[in-house]
Formats: sequence, structure tokens, C-alpha cells
Amino acid sequence: MQKQDSLPLPLAAAPFTFSSAMSSGVPLSRLRRKDVINVSRGLYRPAGWDFDLEGAARALSAASPGAWISHVTAARLRCQLLPPWLADSSELHLSKPRSLPSVRRKGVIGHTVLAREDETELVDGIRLSTPARGLMWPASCRSTTW
Repeated sequence: MQKQDSLPLPLAAAPFTFSSAMSSGVPLSRLRRKDVINVSRGLYRPAGWDFDLEGAARALSAASPGAWISHVTAARLRCQLLPPWLADSSELHLSKPRSLPSVRRKGVIGHTVLAREDETELVDGIRLSTPARGLMWPASCRSTTW
């Protein structure tokens, strides 16, 4: 049996947005307890959550209208081959068009870019750079001899 004041299951298992907490009926006072951490403006996570890139990217994408997950983060989520020094990166890269304010979030590397609408797509609920826009490594970097 679930305690009455515990977070609903989706929110108790991964990072979440303020709006998803409100739509789940979680009061603001509940978000101020010690078992919930305010990561950044409009972003929260359960205190015992173990970092996973997809969960972090999903919440960041949901909390950032008009922006998308990009660069190394997008490549990792797409399981693209990366050089060893980037293959286990836990950095979160977020790109926004120049018409929006620049990214200012703790733990997020922000980029202000020019991009066409067809250079981003929604994949499993996460707005990402398309593979064509993503990282393009020289042929020597795609070598399997590393």
C-alpha cells in the first residue's frame, strides 16, 4: 500500500517538471520536502534517483519549450558511435533558436543556434537534433580500432 503523501509512481522514479507534478495533483508544499530535489527552474527529481541520461534529457526537454536535446547528448541517446572520451559523457546539451533567450540552467550546456524545423524531431517524447544535424565525425573517428 502506498503512503498517502508519497509521490505518484512516474514522479517517484525519474526527474519531472513542475507542470507534470501539478497535473498529477502534487501540491507545491510536497515538492519542498527532503525527498524531492529542485534541480533547476521547473525541474525536480526524487532524492534517491540514480542518474540516467534518458530520464534527465526527457525532463529537460519537457521543461524547455522550443528547445531540443543536441550535440553529444543527442548522439548518445541515439546510440551513435562516439569517440571513447565522449562515449560515457553525462553532459546535457540543450540547443535553442536565436529567437529564444539563451540557456541558463545548472548542469546544462546551452547552445544558441540557427536551425530549420526539419532539423529536430520528437523521439519517444524527447525533442532531439536529427541525426543529419547531429555530430558528424570524420571517417577516422568511426574506426573500431580504438
